[in-house]
Amino acid sequence: MSQITTSELQVLLTHFNWNLQRLDEVLKQEQSEYFKGAALQRFGHTYDMVLKTLRAFAQWKNLPCQTDEQCFETAVSNGWMQKQPDWKEMTTDYQRINQKPPEDVETVYEKLPIFHNALSQLFTKLKTLA
Repeated sequence: MSQITTSELQVLLTHFNWNLQRLDEVLKQEQSEYFKGAALQRFGHTYDMVLKTLRAFAQWKNLPCQTDEQCFETAVSNGWMQKQPDWKEMTTDYQRINQKPPEDVETVYEKLPIFHNALSQLFTKLKTLA
């Protein structure tokens, strides 16, 4: 695999931040079925961007990041993020909303502000590294 450059990390961080902003915007909307669905979809996009960003940072630092859980464990062990919320729970919730049909969407929706806050903190930390 080729080495990741800091300019590539900056591009990923820009996309990560954009997704966080869109998630924040939709969470501030009324709690109709439409906006709940939009928030869950935006969480999915944000989660995907988080993993792309974590994989790039791990590659840049020559750290393990093969699975979602390993990427989150690497981020926690390197001080990029805190253990809370439970990252295994976030991963499980991501998988739930991507099942056909989605499962426990109301429960996952209620956790989105907590996930958004944690991912915002991760973004802030990664921004200082690149």
